[in-house]
Amino acid sequence: MTAARLVIEGVTVDFGGVRALEDVHLTVEPGSIVGLIGPNGSGKTTLLDVISGIVSPAQGSVSVDGRDLEDDLPEERAAIGVVRSFQDCRLFPELSVEDTLLLTPDAREPVGVLATTLGLPGARRLERDKRDRVAQVIESFRLDRFRDHRVAELSTGTRRVVDLASILLARPSLLLLDEPTAGIAQREAEAFIPLLRRLHEVTGATIVLVEHDVPLVFELCSQVVVMQTGTVVAAGTPAEVRTDPRALAAYLGASDEAIQVSGPITTTTGTISAGSSGVVTDEPLP
Repeated sequence: MTAARLVIEGVTVDFGGVRALEDVHLTVEPGSIVGLIGPNGSGKTTLLDVISGIVSPAQGSVSVDGRDLEDDLPEERAAIGVVRSFQDCRLFPELSVEDTLLLTPDAREPVGVLATTLGLPGARRLERDKRDRVAQVIESFRLDRFRDHRVAELSTGTRRVVDLASILLARPSLLLLDEPTAGIAQREAEAFIPLLRRLHEVTGATIVLVEHDVPLVFELCSQVVVMQTGTVVAAGTPAEVRTDPRALAAYLGASDEAIQVSGPITTTTGTISAGSSGVVTDEPLP
């Protein structure tokens, strides 16, 4: 897969009498990481739903690399590399980490039941390749000690790492991440910046990230988009958005307190000091 170019033009979404998105325009260049921020109900997740095909807009269009996705179902979009994660980390709780990761290549490269049952050479080769890829991902994400653990036994943060690992196996060209740090402990949230950077480096994918952790967005993303009541009110580099009056009025507030919620993050220009949530789990991220 190569990094995809995403173009959203005039997207409007209505849920009954409620307008969730109104005339949204957004262009995401190949290989970039774009962060969507804004208050609850601003339309961030709905926009991801439109891109992934879960929600159909009343107006407007979504295209990836010039291909209009209007008639493409979610599974057809996934087949061209549009991969979506969810806030609730939808994994099978009774499966082991290894078995969970084996599901992704099975879905992308299914093998016939007869070929598998008879152990035909092609089926055996695909099985070896699949297990080799999963083993590499387990090592890359430092999941070795959790390989045989059931997903239900993992902390929220480690389940999210397993989810990211499965995304890597899906070979995305456009990756949609919906609040990957939601509900996890402070220490685990801080560890997600290098994890997401690693995912970006390995896949080379274009990433659109919805996240309430503003310091993470400012540290990780090349572009930040601020949404409010279904519209885009500000967009630009983190430095530009940080001082944009529209962004300050809509979400960031008039002081630095609004963008200091995730603990100290070292940047190329210094350290952003921030308060701690005070929540720590005994199980660190890999």
